[in-house]
Amino acid sequence: MLRNIKSIIKLLRFRQYYKNLLIFLGIFFSENLFNYSYYISLIIGFILLGLTSSINYIINDIVDIEYDKQHSEKFKKKPLASGDLSIPTAIIIIIILGAIIALCLIFIVPNLEFAIILLLMLITGQLYSHLLKNYVFIDILILSLGYVWRALAGCFLINQFISAWLILSIYEIALFLVIAKRKGDLSALGNQEDAIKHKKVYNAYSLKLLDHLHILMAGSIFITYSLYLILKFDLFSATRVHINEYITILTIPIVLYILMRYMYLTSIRPEIARNTEKVFLDKGIIIAGLIFGAVLLYSFYYDQIMNIINNLFNLFL
Repeated sequence: MLRNIKSIIKLLRFRQYYKNLLIFLGIFFSENLFNYSYYISLIIGFILLGLTSSINYIINDIVDIEYDKQHSEKFKKKPLASGDLSIPTAIIIIIILGAIIALCLIFIVPNLEFAIILLLMLITGQLYSHLLKNYVFIDILILSLGYVWRALAGCFLINQFISAWLILSIYEIALFLVIAKRKGDLSALGNQEDAIKHKKVYNAYSLKLLDHLHILMAGSIFITYSLYLILKFDLFSATRVHINEYITILTIPIVLYILMRYMYLTSIRPEIARNTEKVFLDKGIIIAGLIFGAVLLYSFYYDQIMNIINNLFNLFL
């Protein structure tokens, strides 16, 4: 019984659910972080995004089962290929997940735009897995859309929208991570022939080309994020800007450091690029991320934080 539960957890790939934290991006950057009425919808949305991703993963595992049986690394990780779970069991799990999603969309979060986002996640996920992953450049462009869907999902759920420049930044960050993963795969697999067996599209990619693309995306992230801050707060304009808004400029060198640190880590340890969650264990990334979050929190929510502190102060006096 315990073994079956572990196998189901592996099949659902709960460890990938951290990607769905992007659903909370909208509430932060729309300056509604302390609007607690939004959180129930967002938490339910986070779960539904995860279940939708799990459906994509399970369908892919069913379709690729014969290939995965021949792949030593995937054979150990995937319960369908290893025989720990059967295909009929996987199909039943898909039906259960679909029913849970449908019931939640009807009775708990009846939001048409959010439902469309979930549908787009399924469609783009399946298009990538069964067709577009074989087309060079298109594969990384489509795969990165999943991050945009997650960010937009949170905006639709709370009916609050953020700058298109920020959404573009998310897309570019996704491309940055996907390209790094391609580099990690090529480095780990060792030679072009093994890489092509892993993914056909690797007949067109090379480490040199991916290095160029990685640098291109790092520069694009820097420019796009900088433009987002400048346009949002009208920085460097003739009108007077509050000091708290100027402080957001400090996040630009922090973003540059995180990009540089990530490029450094993935160049010396390709396994980090193949498993992005491992980067969150790096002290440099953790410290920079905390400082980045603290500066943004101060810049976006200074007045609200001061009001909360004053209310608490008055409460205890």
